[in-house]
Amino acid sequence: MIFGLGRMLLLLLVLLTVVYVSLFLYLRAGARIRLEEDWVMEGRPGHRDAWIDERIAPTARRIRTWLVFVVYVLPVAGLSIYVYITN
Repeated sequence: MIFGLGRMLLLLLVLLTVVYVSLFLYLRAGARIRLEEDWVMEGRPGHRDAWIDERIAPTARRIRTWLVFVVYVLPVAGLSIYVYITN
């Protein structure tokens, strides 16, 4: 029984990691596109990529924090509650 639970948890963590990476890249790309549009609309002088990289760092940090909670904590907590209630 314990090996089955361990395999299930390992598979769950692998799948959640794939979801986490996919969502992070998708959300960061959207933020980057919005920043590129802002840079063009405001007609900023200077190097565009440096400006975008500087502005995207705090956004990426917020995205990572939010995704860890949504992708890892909530499903594992939900599964734990479900197993506790059914047993």
